[in-house]
Amino acid sequence: MKYGFFIIFLATLLFAETDVWQSKKLYEEAISDIKKGNYLTAYDKLSEAYWLDPFNDDALKEMDAMTKKFKKNLAKWGYYDFLQEAYARGFLYYTQGKYKKALKEWKRILAVKENVEVRDYYEFVKKQLKKGEVKKLEFGGKAKYDREQKKKQKVKTKRAKKKEKKKEKTASKPEPQVKKPSKPKVKIDKAKADVLYNEGLKQYSQGYLKLAIETWKKALKYNPNHIRAKRAVKRAERILKEGKK
Repeated sequence: MKYGFFIIFLATLLFAETDVWQSKKLYEEAISDIKKGNYLTAYDKLSEAYWLDPFNDDALKEMDAMTKKFKKNLAKWGYYDFLQEAYARGFLYYTQGKYKKALKEWKRILAVKENVEVRDYYEFVKKQLKKGEVKKLEFGGKAKYDREQKKKQKVKTKRAKKKEKKKEKTASKPEPQVKKPSKPKVKIDKAKADVLYNEGLKQYSQGYLKLAIETWKKALKYNPNHIRAKRAVKRAERILKEGKK
């Protein structure tokens, strides 16, 4: 029994480290996107980096810096740079969750000049709003969606190749397929756990550490194996403890 718990503990640590590594990778990619002027893509990657690791202060600072930059220069651009002003407004609306307003700004840009990033975001956001899947626009948005689709396509291609090889081997001697009994499903609510985890992140970013810890603990009641929530509670409690000394 102890050995089993030890394996689970190691697996938890592995997943936690993977999230931290992925968060750092997304941050580095976002910095590269900023240098190219792809601020929407960069913000999405920074947003996901923060979601994966709520203690990634660099990601949070970079998001804040971009937002302040666009707000500061908005009036100035309005006088002499229509495209930059429309891009800034679209960026701010998008990051604030005002997607319909963001679409209007992007449409103004595309009516004057083609912009690959703006075009991609315009089509993506419009499609998600039409389908009523607004959640896909949060914590990673289009950048996360594109990466997940690419990953799914790789898995699909790999499975197709594996299936094709299996057909070639069994073509001469087909074997009857025996259905394996399905394992009983655990009655947990992962969706609810994710909602509470995201709510805890917002509370933490606003400085409500104790409230964030309570919210993350609620998330664990719906999904005891929520690794990110476990790690967030542990690290946040440590910060509180160190602050009291």
